[in-house]
Parts: sequence; C-alpha cells; structure tokens
Amino acid sequence: MAWFATSSLRREAFRCSRAIIGFATLAFLRISSFADCPPSGDFVWSLHKKGTLDEHAIALDSNGTLYVDGDVVKATTTVDNWLTDNAIPGTTIWKVTNSGGTVVAAVYQNKGSKKWDLVLSGTLVTGNQFSTYSAVTAHWNINNSAGNPLLALKRSGSGLADGTLLLKCETKVNCRDQDWFFQESWVASGLNQPVHFTFVPGQQLTMLITELGTFRIRVVQNGSLLEAPMFDLSSLLTRPGGQHGLMGIACHPKFDAPTPRRFVYIYGTSSTPTPFPNDPYRPGVLAWTNRIYRMEVNASLTQIATPAPVPYDLYVYAGNTTPTPSYTPYMERLDHTGGCLRSYTDGARSYLLLSTGCIDHEMDLGHMSGRPQDARVLVGKLLRFEIKDDGDLVIPPDNPFVSWTPVPTLYPPATAPTPTLRYPAKEVIASGFRNPFTFALRPGPTPGVPIEAWIGNVGGVEDRGFEEVDRVRLSFTSGGNRNDHKNYGFPRVEGNSSSSPAWPNEGYEYYTGCESECDPDNYGGDLWEWNGFPQIPSISNLEPPAIYYLRFFGGGSVGGGAFISKDVFPSKYLGDFFFLDFVHGTISHITSTIIDSGTPYRISSKEELSWWDTGQPQQNYDLLEGPDGALYWTWYASPPTGVGGVNRFRYVE
Repeated sequence: MAWFATSSLRREAFRCSRAIIGFATLAFLRISSFADCPPSGDFVWSLHKKGTLDEHAIALDSNGTLYVDGDVVKATTTVDNWLTDNAIPGTTIWKVTNSGGTVVAAVYQNKGSKKWDLVLSGTLVTGNQFSTYSAVTAHWNINNSAGNPLLALKRSGSGLADGTLLLKCETKVNCRDQDWFFQESWVASGLNQPVHFTFVPGQQLTMLITELGTFRIRVVQNGSLLEAPMFDLSSLLTRPGGQHGLMGIACHPKFDAPTPRRFVYIYGTSSTPTPFPNDPYRPGVLAWTNRIYRMEVNASLTQIATPAPVPYDLYVYAGNTTPTPSYTPYMERLDHTGGCLRSYTDGARSYLLLSTGCIDHEMDLGHMSGRPQDARVLVGKLLRFEIKDDGDLVIPPDNPFVSWTPVPTLYPPATAPTPTLRYPAKEVIASGFRNPFTFALRPGPTPGVPIEAWIGNVGGVEDRGFEEVDRVRLSFTSGGNRNDHKNYGFPRVEGNSSSSPAWPNEGYEYYTGCESECDPDNYGGDLWEWNGFPQIPSISNLEPPAIYYLRFFGGGSVGGGAFISKDVFPSKYLGDFFFLDFVHGTISHITSTIIDSGTPYRISSKEELSWWDTGQPQQNYDLLEGPDGALYWTWYASPPTGVGGVNRFRYVE
C-alpha cells in the first residue's frame, strides 16, 4: 500500500503497537473524545532515534494516531530558542521551516528527560476539528493511499497559528518501549480449547495446533484456519479430567531436510487404562496414562501412516481410574499433566523433550506426594529422547542415568516394587517440577542448537506458592553422568531456595505412602536421604529457579515463553525472554542481562509482571517465536465455551 507526503522527508520503515495514553502539560485544543478512533494499525511514517536503526522517536499509524516517545510541547519562545534551551546538542532529527526560514516544528532529545519530544510553534488540533481547517495551506502533510489526510502541519490562517499540527485521531505520548508493539488476532475463531502448537519446518507460517478436548490437530496457514483437521485422535485419546487430553505437539527436526522425515509427535491421554502393578506409590492400581504418539504425513500434511505410540513401552502415570483413598476430598485428582513437547538438533542427532506434571496434588489440604522428587517415576520431570531417522524414540546414550549402577542395599527394603523398578528412569534429565505446562528452548551460538530449556513450572496454592521459570542445561557428559541430572525442588521448596524459608515453611507437607493406602515400606516423598538414589544433601543443593514470583492477588500461573532470536524486534531485545501468565493475562519481559547473570531473579510486583497486558486473563497458554520473528500464543476462554484462537505480537514494519 502506497503512502504519500508533500515534503521531501524520507519515510522510514516503522513498526507499531498499543501505547500508554498521556498528554503534555501545555494546553492544546482537544475537541474529540477519540471514541471514533479505531485500534492502532501499522505505522506509515516514523523517525528513528538518533544513532539507532530500529528504535523510534515518533510515528504515525494508519488510523491517524501519533505516537511520541516523550511529549508534544508548544514553544514558549521561538522553536530555535526552545531547542537551544531544551535539546541535547546535535539530537534534532527533524525540522520543518516556513517560507521565511523560521522553524515551526522539530523533534529532539530532551536534556532533562532524555526522551524524544515534538515541539511546535503552534498548537495541536485533533479529532473532529481536523476537517474544519482542511482548507488551510500546509507546510507538510501525510495522506493515506486514498488521498485522505492523516496529519498536516499548517501555516497560519483561519485562526490557526503558524506551525499548528492537525491530527486525524489522537496523540499517545510518553510511550515506553512496549508502546511500539502491536497485538493482533491471528486466528480469531474456529478453534476449540487450543493449547500447544508448533510451526512446521520449511513451511513458513504453517502452524499445527492441538485442541485439548476435541483431540483434533488443526492446521493454520498464514493466518487462515483450515476447516478439516489434520488428525482426529478421538479414537485413541480421552479426557478423564483436568488438563488431560491432547496436549503437546512437535515435528521431527528433519521434517524439511533433503531426505525429509515428515513425522509429527503428540502427547495425549490414552483411552485405554493401564495397570501399574509395581507403582511405588499405589501398586496394583488401574491407571490412566499419557503417551507419545508418532504420525507420518506427506508434504501436504496428509496422513500416510496410522498413529503409533513411541516408545512402545512408555507409559506416563496420569492418575488412578478410581482415586484413592476413598474419602472426600481425594488426596489425588486428575490434573497437572504438564505435557509440552519440543524437538531440536545437536549436530547430527535429533532430540525430543517432554515435560510431565506431578498429576496428584494437595486438593487444597497442603499435601503432596514425593513423585516429582522420585527419579524412578516419570511424573514431575523433564524427559529426553533421541529421534531416529525412522521416527522411533530411544534413550540417548548421554542421558544422566543410562550408566546407573545400583548400590547393593536399597532403603526402604525393595520388597514391593521389585528391585529392577527401583532404578532411576533413564529418560529423566531433570526432576522436581509441579506442573511444567510449557517450556522454551534458549538458542545457542550454533543456529538451531539450543543450550537450555526454560521450564514454565506452575506453582502452589493461591498466595502460598511461587511461580517459577527453571533453567535446564542441555549439555550432557558422554556415556552419561548422574551429576548431569538436576533437581528443582518441588515439593520440598518453591521459589529461590537460598532466600525462601525451606520446607515446610514454604511449599507443601508430604503425605506418605501409608496415607495413600500403599505399602508401608514405600514411604513416598523425599528420597534425598536414601542410599542408592541421586542424593540431594540439603535444601541448598537444589537447583534454584531462573525467574520466580510469589502469586499476586488472584493467584498466578506461569505460561508459555520464548526467546527473541531474530532481527525483527529492535536489536536491544535480542536474546531477551518473554513469557505469559495465564491468570493475570500478562506478558513479562526479562532482559538478556538478567538471564546472563545466572542469578535467580524475583519479579517483585504485579506491575513488573505486567510488562504487557493482553486483555485476556484466564486464557493464555503456549507461546512461540514464529519464523517471521513475531511472537504467537494460543488462548481460549474458560469453560463451558472453550472458544479460542491465536494472537500475534509484533513490532510492525
């Protein structure tokens, strides 16, 4: 779309967003209430701050709203004298002069505030007065492609002072960094409980989205939702409760390779219950299980093979079909499954990561089993698999427990379960998570090879627990080393263990195996003091979170996150981390400086958490950086509707 200006001023590339609305202290003529101003569109004109290529001082959007880094002010002397008194020397980036050579408008960096202000010799006229003065000759103006004016800097006439700025809509001043971003609906309707998603390698903005309760995989191509799902897995999956159902999704990293491996992996709750005769906590129960399924498609994303579980013997406990004990409320309920999948490469090998939730929890009684601390079982963990070229999943040879050698004496006595099931699970690379619902891969110096997984670990009850983002290193010792396994503390502690009171003052109390009607020899709970297991000698040896915050008013629930790795956002954001909070409907921003410090960072207030308000509390789920450099996230309204969509957050060109 073409845009025109009567001056010879170069129109610079620009990008856009919402803004915090503020007004300069000087009295300007403001007639309209701006009720007719539509939401922000793309910017059509802008000026960069001096010395930068991607940070903006002032901009006009396609609706006629003007964004200013600092203030819009009226010069109390001549504009030149005003600049002498108020501008940092050499920072004036734009001037307009009248026919006599007098400056009537300028943009400059203010000596005091260090922000970029717009100064006028006249006044500012906005809203419905725009057309009133349309006949007055302009020094400079910007029209849209239809020739309709959006902004005009007027000469004197009809009661206007020389250098009066007419604006179609409104001004938004004192804009913070995030005010140059723009949130928009990418997929507005047609999805039902969309949760996790992935971008198809090599197909630009093609997204595969899982619907939690319909068990369908939906396809979005360049913002258009295809009517027919790619897969309907209702014959394989069920949703007995809580967050069970169709969860994570990932593509084989070599999906678009010269020899393509067009496999898609999903994580879901099997519709067939499975007996767990040797479960350390409730042996002999019939249980729901979560499994990874592999599907093969062609280049058109059409199914060419029947979905199959991989590995064939992998079953992740997902709760009893009849929860025990039998009293109400149950000590266990069907919830907190985690269930995020992400794939990546490291050299010639391909990998799949799966986060699993703790499943059972306190039912508001303050009790929690020790499953997340127990390396024998797969819940409350981060699991790592190698993806073979034929699509199968195997245990990587460098996972922490592949070379585990058990000690002769096991405590408590290994009468039930059998001794072989008392070994740590070889899939496990990290333990101690409550509900790692989503996670992000942090890019490393080698393109496409992540160095860390940042786990969004949903915290405890109401204002008692902490939300965490936990940093898991993705570097492993050849042949396997138990010390590569890290324990992130739940339920022994939440938050930063070095500054938070240790369990039981923060977090949860344990219930033992006896309380949950299992074998008295299987105590459940904490294994740190038991011989034969990875030892955590003290609270201080638990891994602290990278980011954490106490639940604020109304609770909190950390959601999806993403790192900025492309050059679409301003360069100062490269390497920064953005993440969602489901309860508050916010986007938080953590700088690379904080990340690189390696020090646990506590978000101290709800205001700090709310770097951006999405306007969608109780709705936001997974978040990814797209191939185009924008951020995308899934959302859906709370039941009973389940209506959802995808939003995009971009710095607009």
